[in-house]
Amino acid sequence: SKTAWQSRIEGRLRTLQPAATPAAGNPASSALVSTLHTLAATMDAQADVGIAIKDLQSGQTVFEHHGGTALNPASNHKLLTATAAVTLLGEDFRFETAILREGDTLFVRGGGDPSLQVEDLQTLAASVDSAGVQRIVVDDSMFSARTFGPGYDTSGPGFSYMAPSGALSLQYNTVVVRVTADRSSDGVAVALDPPCEHLQVERGRTHGSVFVTTRLQGDKTVIRVDGQPRRGAPVKIRRRIANPSRFTASVLAGALGRPDLEIQTGTTPQRATVVATHRSAALPAVLGSALKFSNNFTTEQVLRTLGHHATNAPGDWNNGAEVLRAFWQATGQDPAALRFENASGLSAHGRVTPHAMVELVSLWARDERAEAVIDALPVAGREGTLRGRLRRSGGRVRAKTGTLSNATGLTGIVNDTLGEPRYAFSVLVGGPQVGRAKRFQDRVVMALLRG
Repeated sequence: SKTAWQSRIEGRLRTLQPAATPAAGNPASSALVSTLHTLAATMDAQADVGIAIKDLQSGQTVFEHHGGTALNPASNHKLLTATAAVTLLGEDFRFETAILREGDTLFVRGGGDPSLQVEDLQTLAASVDSAGVQRIVVDDSMFSARTFGPGYDTSGPGFSYMAPSGALSLQYNTVVVRVTADRSSDGVAVALDPPCEHLQVERGRTHGSVFVTTRLQGDKTVIRVDGQPRRGAPVKIRRRIANPSRFTASVLAGALGRPDLEIQTGTTPQRATVVATHRSAALPAVLGSALKFSNNFTTEQVLRTLGHHATNAPGDWNNGAEVLRAFWQATGQDPAALRFENASGLSAHGRVTPHAMVELVSLWARDERAEAVIDALPVAGREGTLRGRLRRSGGRVRAKTGTLSNATGLTGIVNDTLGEPRYAFSVLVGGPQVGRAKRFQDRVVMALLRG
């Protein structure tokens, strides 16, 4: 039989409606359309450009320039993951992390929470009497054993934006490494945030600029530090950890005052007793890190959570992707207009049309369940990845940025002077002219504000 979550998600998919056919007529002024044509022509010779703009109040298309051309959306793809999650899981959805006990064993059951922080673990630890506890068993069975999604590079120095995913995760599965000059040792002192037994520091070369790498070695994350800070100035670098569940359990052990506790992996027995539970903020607030700051990790966690609840199987990129495709089609979208590898858009192969992105955005205006995505977006000129852009937009623009080496996207909404959504827009640009493409996108949006 189906679980309550499976039935709920299937029911919500059935109630989704494609956009209605708008009445005839053109809501845009000829001056605005002329301006947009002129702007598009300035970029055509330099890059692949796709633009789609829709009037959300009338439902009519305002302007399209290669709107049906499939381009790489980069992190604009996060909008699909976020919209599907809020619509199908609900804006009141919260992730849960639980500590249970049976005899001398604590079980830490992960619920896929992408927002769990050290302070949350410390609060959980304060509710736990660790007397007599011999071990911690981490239960990350809500997700599959795979930790890196398709399109992710598992090599390299351990960039934080390519952090691994796991049902039990902490601090975006990253560690902050602070390197300072210290004459009493080999020239540097290394401090970790958070410190724990799972992390081991390895000193490399003692000359040159500071460079930090992380790697898996056995059950540990080894942090190699090369070089020295120039002129004594501290260097702070964030890197990914290698084993999410053991990292989290190790930090918990430290918070319990028992850093040497044995850590194992397993599943929680039904007879175990709940000792403490942490519930995350509501889903739209959790999505803020993904949409305001383009956090890839958050989005991958959300996709796998969707996959788990829709199938009652361990959450993975395969069943998560199937949910996204089902959602896409349920809203009336053409399956051929979308290609993706993972939840975050960190991919050279992702493709979508600007027209399809605008149709996705228009769902926010016609479905109150999807509307919650708007509040998770940055306000242009004020916060997140849009803090330094569109500063003259007067708080009327909310949008998601996207940047890869050969792709740039900007997709979102422009509000009218009363604060109501007026235009949905998507401007996707393919090519290496990233800085120029962003300025072009901003000029398109400013034309809508004036139009």
